[in-house]
Amino acid sequence: MDTRMHRRDFLKSSAALGGAALIAGCGSSEGITQNTEAPASTGPVSYGGSIDAEPNKLVISEWPGYEAGGTKAQTYGMLAGTSYTDKYGAKSLKYADIGNDDKVLSAVKAGQKFDLIHPCVGYVEDWAQSGLVQPFDTSLLPSFANLNPALVKGGQFNGQQYAIPWDWGYGSVIYRTDMVDPADATGWELFWNEKYKGKISMWDGGVTPVSIAGLLTDPPAADIFAQTNDELDRSKELLIKQKPLNKFYWTSEYGNMQPAFKSGDVWIVYAWPADYKQMGDVMGYDKVGYLNPSQGKIAWVCGFMMGKDTESPLHAHDYVESYINLKASANLVNDFAYGTSSASVTPAMIKDERLATELGIGNPDTFAPPAHVFKNIPNRADYQRVWAEVKAS
Repeated sequence: MDTRMHRRDFLKSSAALGGAALIAGCGSSEGITQNTEAPASTGPVSYGGSIDAEPNKLVISEWPGYEAGGTKAQTYGMLAGTSYTDKYGAKSLKYADIGNDDKVLSAVKAGQKFDLIHPCVGYVEDWAQSGLVQPFDTSLLPSFANLNPALVKGGQFNGQQYAIPWDWGYGSVIYRTDMVDPADATGWELFWNEKYKGKISMWDGGVTPVSIAGLLTDPPAADIFAQTNDELDRSKELLIKQKPLNKFYWTSEYGNMQPAFKSGDVWIVYAWPADYKQMGDVMGYDKVGYLNPSQGKIAWVCGFMMGKDTESPLHAHDYVESYINLKASANLVNDFAYGTSSASVTPAMIKDERLATELGIGNPDTFAPPAHVFKNIPNRADYQRVWAEVKAS
């Protein structure tokens, strides 16, 4: 997934706005080099020994705002992590904010060490192939059996569970229902509707708009996250046609997208569930729609990976369990308007019925087609080139 607003900036902004917040998604796709020497599968892993024999410390690469409950850094009310800090103390945890998925991977390749990392599913293969992480022993995670199987699968590589999914969200379109004809609000083609020229704002999202365009080319790309050169050429052509319809390409949710949407400067924007919730809360849900595109939403999933050289694998497993348990998972949805990997969270646990519906809580087909879940993009550099050429056109 391409660059999105850092969680630190998002949470500062959402704290100022008040209300529930969606912690923004995943890191940039710039600078990744594919490692083709993938480790061979060795089957399920097992970590023995006693947790008391391990160092009582974990160094974690984390998005600001996701620090464990009970730590001084956690000021947003998140319950995840509290069962760990209750047992082992908050001082046992040290967090590092490096910036985004690509920067973390580069830092670890350069020698920086973490016990746990919180990347997104599109980077699982990159991490696993790098040899810098090790798979989990899922028997040490009591709540693992309750996770959504589709999300669990996204964390697997060579038959092993390299990532434990925790948080997710959708990319779609929010639009002014009082300004946009309902007959036009059916799919991603709304961004290409000349009727709304000057009232549209596509995200300056690199691989994301290129992937979206792949849904609308003739014919559509066989796999929007692995487009061939010919498919990328068609996506580029389509995006160049879309470019003049934009008021601007937005780069910041709170810096330019939401203000323009609230003021009426734009009516149609690429956005995430929190934007829909926050705009609806401010403007009224009779004026704000959240599109369920006929071609499918763009979905992303993030979770935890374990550093290869950790001296505390049992502590690492306990920490992850403190995030994926039922109480922490329900709190993630209620307080942060964010999707959870726990299939045990039911609609009855969600305070906002509209939110439960939008996130597909309790719906086993939430990530089934036509949803498009971000995954490893083998030719990211080509996607980046295409987007740069579109903006330069």
